[in-house]
Amino acid sequence: MARWVVIGGTGAIGRALCRHLVSVGQQVLSVSRAPRGPEGCEHLSFALFPENDLSRLFRSGDRVVYAAGLAGRADCERNPQLARWLNSDCPVVLLRAADSAGAESFVYLSSVKALRPPAGVLANEDSGTPAADVYGRSKWLGERQLLAEPVRCRLNLIRPASVYGGDSAAGRAQRWRGLLRTWGRLAPLPASGCRSFVSLADLLAAIALVAEAANCDRETFIAAEPRFYDLAAIASAASGARTRACNWLTRLLLAPVRPLRRLPIAHKLLELEQSELYSAARLRSMLPWRAEGRYSEFLRGVS
Repeated sequence: MARWVVIGGTGAIGRALCRHLVSVGQQVLSVSRAPRGPEGCEHLSFALFPENDLSRLFRSGDRVVYAAGLAGRADCERNPQLARWLNSDCPVVLLRAADSAGAESFVYLSSVKALRPPAGVLANEDSGTPAADVYGRSKWLGERQLLAEPVRCRLNLIRPASVYGGDSAAGRAQRWRGLLRTWGRLAPLPASGCRSFVSLADLLAAIALVAEAANCDRETFIAAEPRFYDLAAIASAASGARTRACNWLTRLLLAPVRPLRRLPIAHKLLELEQSELYSAARLRSMLPWRAEGRYSEFLRGVS
């Protein structure tokens, strides 16, 4: 039986992946700085520092999933060197070590933020321009460096859309549900662009399929459900009541921010106007994967 090595096994996605794999009888090694890993799997408390010997993490036949990295945009902006190491350079060092040990496959969890999609276009894996912010740029650089490596093991990249599901996401959704329910009944919401989402369960299924697929090598996949949501649609799903969107309210609220667009916080607020739509057609066509979850159903199910 192949062993799964989950780098970042105590992060939100890594922890869920470890639990999923254990539940279907797989042998799993979780690797992170945490002293303890998810229940049911072997855990190695290990810091991903450049000076540490990363080669001792792997053995022949391993299926490696890199679910670590620096994800918060603010954290990346504060520490771009750490973002570069964890999102770009460290995965390459690990890939080389895994390949030297005879690993079967290596899956890198990137982000749809690696590319900036054209406005109003249903983006695929090749759409858009490389990101300019620290987080997106570090993911894009990580992808380019990994794909440039002459390795024998299967190497694939997955770019998830916004991921929902899990205990922490349910807690955030519950807080937003109350706020949006109250606001939606009193006044229209500012109009926003549409966004793509993917459930945690669907993402885990995609990771497992890509890691095991003998016909996938050096592929980049987007994982996203087929529906898109703007702020009004999210509010309607969360509250159970029809919510109106107002374009002039958006223009009014963002008018003071536009002259400051070069500031990170202003740039982030202005992004709310833009739609980011992603297609998982390549993943659906190459593997038996379909997004079963729907963000609207998740919001309605949050108690």
